[in-house]
Amino acid sequence: MKTKSFYALASIAGLGFLVGLIGMYDRLLNGHLHTGYGSYVPWGLWVVFYLFFVGLTAGAFLITIMTYVFGIERLKSVGTLSAFTVLVALMCELIFISMDLGHFFRVYRFLLSPNFGSLMTWFVIFTNIMLIIYALESFFLVRQKLVQWADEGRRGAGIYRLLALGKKGYSDADCDSDKKIVRILSIISLPAGLLFYGTNGAFFAILQNRPIWNSAMTPLLFVLAALLSGGALITFLISVFHSDDEIAKILAKAVRFILVVFLLLEFIQFFVGYKTGVTSIVTSLSLITSGPHAWTFWVAHLLIGGLLPLLLLIVRPQDTRAISWACLLIVLTFVTVRYNFLIPDLSVYKLEGLEKTFFHPRLRTQYTPTITEWLASLWIVSIGVLVFISGIRWLPIVSSDQGGCDHV
Repeated sequence: MKTKSFYALASIAGLGFLVGLIGMYDRLLNGHLHTGYGSYVPWGLWVVFYLFFVGLTAGAFLITIMTYVFGIERLKSVGTLSAFTVLVALMCELIFISMDLGHFFRVYRFLLSPNFGSLMTWFVIFTNIMLIIYALESFFLVRQKLVQWADEGRRGAGIYRLLALGKKGYSDADCDSDKKIVRILSIISLPAGLLFYGTNGAFFAILQNRPIWNSAMTPLLFVLAALLSGGALITFLISVFHSDDEIAKILAKAVRFILVVFLLLEFIQFFVGYKTGVTSIVTSLSLITSGPHAWTFWVAHLLIGGLLPLLLLIVRPQDTRAISWACLLIVLTFVTVRYNFLIPDLSVYKLEGLEKTFFHPRLRTQYTPTITEWLASLWIVSIGVLVFISGIRWLPIVSSDQGGCDHV
């Protein structure tokens, strides 16, 4: 990563980190006091970002599976970048979902007395399994270079030696061992990852009093959304940080196809939902299309994050810069997709007359994220950006040296 680009991004992310500390301080000091959600809308912006980062892992996850499980040689040059991307996204999503806990330090109770009949238990379990797998996989993918850089005595050699857990020298036997470990971890991550994405989608689909979520289409849309946002992210990262433009062009075709399918299924969801005439479904859909935040659907998602990227990918499929912009637009605007998936279905009273029975700010379905929620979110995203660009800059995540141990 170029020095100027790194320091520019680091400065922006560092500023976001410092400003976001205000929100984190408020969250730690006052809990949920200064948030916009309540009893009828129990989830807010932090769960939206959790779902967003869940999706961002999907594209890189598939790349690692195709590389280290199925041995596709063409993708081996981006395997380490993909594994590291999954790791950073998992870290961010865990922090975001932790923000939604009433008390941070009571998480041990969940660990001591889990309810295995609850899907929430299982997606927390699979999230942590994925985090452990990709932390180990990333380590074994870069271990040779860490040892090599430490042995060369380059700047920061002591830190590289520490990250390599003190190991000196790297033999062919070490290479074979690391290659075997990476493959085993990738094989384990395949069912774990499928269950991870499946349980997240199924968790919403089984809630009967949520008219939009309670559908067999929800898990499918959830997986497609993850593939679209995650695929766009890894395509963007490869086109920006990697010299192999051909891989980016191949992945861009996949992103274009998934985008078309996703938009088509969205249209079907709205068409069928409105045609049912069921009040709760129509009301929820109308909140998306004509509610106070309708611009997030029409402008941010459909126009900027849907039609414009699709146009770029169709008109300029061989232009790496156009591919980068198209994928970046999809990623940046996909937060609105998650927002419109989560909030509108919570914003409909499930019992007629309920809004006239009790009067309290926490007993309303109108939800707008507060400044505390935005600042805390900025803090977490800034941490993710800082960790990622630091890894790209100072760790052998993207290396021009193609020699050494081949993990495929």
